[in-house]
Amino acid sequence: MKQLLFSTGNAEKFLTAKHVCDQYGIELLQMNIDIVEIQEESPEKVAIDKATKAFEAIQKPVVITDDSWAFLGLNGFPGVYMHSINEWFTPEDFLRLTLPLEDRRAVLTQCLVYHDGTQAKVFTRSIEGELLKEIRGTSTHASHTVTTMPGDNGLSIAEAYDQAKDKSTRVSAQIWIEFAEWFNKS
Repeated sequence: MKQLLFSTGNAEKFLTAKHVCDQYGIELLQMNIDIVEIQEESPEKVAIDKATKAFEAIQKPVVITDDSWAFLGLNGFPGVYMHSINEWFTPEDFLRLTLPLEDRRAVLTQCLVYHDGTQAKVFTRSIEGELLKEIRGTSTHASHTVTTMPGDNGLSIAEAYDQAKDKSTRVSAQIWIEFAEWFNKS
């Protein structure tokens, strides 16, 4: 079984990734490395920088993920700054900000980067969800209580995550499937 470090402090992301990697014979180990993220509008540049810093810190092959959210009714806000916004905003704050919007589309751009010191292999995926008009579920990520994704039958991300027995079937897990297939061939 191949072993790989995943630098994340996000338990939900780790559990989803682990479910996928287990199916591909990859033993995924969680490591929380405190990384200062660059201020950059490009999700891919932020993710590559983050992976480079993680590799430099541990000197072992590592994988990282970074999510960017674009609320189309807010001209793409908050983008790469969602992590900070989730620390500042409550679910009620998100609702007050987004409830009047006519364009309720929310686009998640996932970046997954594998870095082994020689290469930084980047995987990206965009998924269009929708902003809800009410708070549903509980999560440490306020935005997850007011956003729904394809295949979640109108449930908030928080509700869908709590109800999913197999995290590898969630839409957010698809990027991990793509990565695991590539990793096993490399």
